[in-house]
Amino acid sequence: MPENDTATGFKNRIIEAVPGVNHNFAARCANRIKRRADRMQEEFDFYESLRILGLVSDTTARDAVRNLETVTA
Repeated sequence: MPENDTATGFKNRIIEAVPGVNHNFAARCANRIKRRADRMQEEFDFYESLRILGLVSDTTARDAVRNLETVTA
């Protein structure tokens, strides 16, 4: 089972799912997926840090994100 948290792991999973795919296209898609996953994790870490610092009183980071989005919307 390939690692899922690396671009190579994503590329291997794409190639397994779609055997006839061009390897360069799979690599480009894997890089996009990796960047998106990294950005999502950074945002989660940011809100988790707010909770740890006591700036947001929610017990979970997901609740904090949801509450902050409803306040700003």
